[in-house]
Amino acid sequence: MMKKIISVLLLLISFTCFSSEKVSVTIQPNSPVVNEPFDLIFKIKLSGDEEPYISFDPGGASVTGRSNRGVSLKTTIINGKYTTTKEVTYVYSLLATRMGSLYIRNIKVDFGSGVNEKLKDLRLNVLREPKKPKDIFVMAIPSKSKVYVGEGFDVNYYLYQRVNVLGSELEKYPKLGDFLKRFHLVNETIETVKYKGELYRRSLKYSARLFAQKAGVAKLDPLKMKVQYSAGSRRSNFGFGIQLGQVRTRSFQSERLEVEVMPLPVENVPPYFSGLVGEHEFSLKIPRTKYVVNEAIEAKLEVKGVGALEAFEAPKILKHKDLEEFDSKGEIQPINKQIQKKTFEYTYLARSAFDIEEHIEKVAYFDPDKKQYITKEILVPKVSISGGAVKSSSYTNTPKSPVSKNDTIEPKSIGLGIVGINLGKIKSSNLIINVLNIVLFLLFLLLSLKTFSVKKTTSEKSVIAKGIIKSIYKGDQSFSSLYSVLNLISDDINMNITEKIKASNMSENSKKYFLSLVDSLERGTFSTEKSQKMKVNKKHFRELQQVIK
Repeated sequence: MMKKIISVLLLLISFTCFSSEKVSVTIQPNSPVVNEPFDLIFKIKLSGDEEPYISFDPGGASVTGRSNRGVSLKTTIINGKYTTTKEVTYVYSLLATRMGSLYIRNIKVDFGSGVNEKLKDLRLNVLREPKKPKDIFVMAIPSKSKVYVGEGFDVNYYLYQRVNVLGSELEKYPKLGDFLKRFHLVNETIETVKYKGELYRRSLKYSARLFAQKAGVAKLDPLKMKVQYSAGSRRSNFGFGIQLGQVRTRSFQSERLEVEVMPLPVENVPPYFSGLVGEHEFSLKIPRTKYVVNEAIEAKLEVKGVGALEAFEAPKILKHKDLEEFDSKGEIQPINKQIQKKTFEYTYLARSAFDIEEHIEKVAYFDPDKKQYITKEILVPKVSISGGAVKSSSYTNTPKSPVSKNDTIEPKSIGLGIVGINLGKIKSSNLIINVLNIVLFLLFLLLSLKTFSVKKTTSEKSVIAKGIIKSIYKGDQSFSSLYSVLNLISDDINMNITEKIKASNMSENSKKYFLSLVDSLERGTFSTEKSQKMKVNKKHFRELQQVIK
């Protein structure tokens, strides 16, 4: 038992590589075999044209060759400044002639000018013969191992097999609690791949797009599967000489992996940064630009991109102190496994007449490839809200000619509805009578105008309500139509739609019906699209029309 533990420890040590800020050293393959060459690989970062000198003690192995794999250049932009680093790779070929522990000591890299780097000793285990490849295993493969906060990447969990798999089932899903998750539909088509020099068949068992929520190290949890497979062979007892595999059932689990999550840069962050990471497009549609007071104003914003749109909230588009905004509805539609589209439907109600001038709304996302914030502009057209529908009137204000002291006003009879008043002859010398007659005339005039105006407005409201309800019957079951007809219940601008319904003379059943519709609209149950119908009850709509009359 102790020997097995020691062997496992030595095997784990053989996988270890050592590195510093400037130098990294790795062994390939991880587990060398007796009398088979293996590589000792040095990767060295340089800041100039220096030529590093490498020395080490190979211990029980012999150095059979040295090669230079070339130089790679990497340019990064930090705070607007370009920084270029150079990395050179040297490979030493070694050969071990006996199995067991092998030590590589005194590893040193001399950069010249008295600058040198000394690394820890390497200890590895040399095998008598190559390890037998696994027949079945589960492996998680992330598309990236280093991401920014909010940057999306994919992770796929595969079942690899070299033997005949009869069936499999998922025992434990990965929690992936460090991420915002977007699951993919899985196509379990079997494909042939090469892994560590061996041919395998593999099938995708689980897939998701992930977005890390905070900087640090995020963990990709294991996926556990129960697999039924055929291993080995035995002769059939039926005497036909058929070789049948021995059926076994066993659980397999992928290794836990780590993903490095980098924080977003804190320099040059725009005040309108959306929190999205990756390329995005923004498109605003406002079908109309002219409205009247208390008429529903609708707008639609489409955002398409690779970021975590699930957590993206609707930006402010129209702003005014007398503009009431209802909760915007956000609907997500997948374009492909990486890109999604989120559509926001805005609904506003203007409480007074005003204009919102054409302007630009800015929104920004972070580009992980360019390592900088990108600003996008959304053009908002001019929106005008007038004081209401134009009301016809039988009266016009005409200018009055000046009256001299000795002028006499001829008798006139002014008819206002059913009210008539004869002012008779008014002499300018009789001031008191003049004043009394004028006051009396204005009083009757105001009362008559009020009576006429109410009748006229009620008649217009009845005609408007009849037209809107008729269009609703025909299929125009939009938020705008329903809101507009319910708003005709009362002229009180201080009351909202719910209050107007409750204060109306409708029956309790009709009140409940319309309150339910309004609640459904505000929750986003019905869309402005005509393809999504509301349940129209003509009995309640007829009662609503009677109340408006």
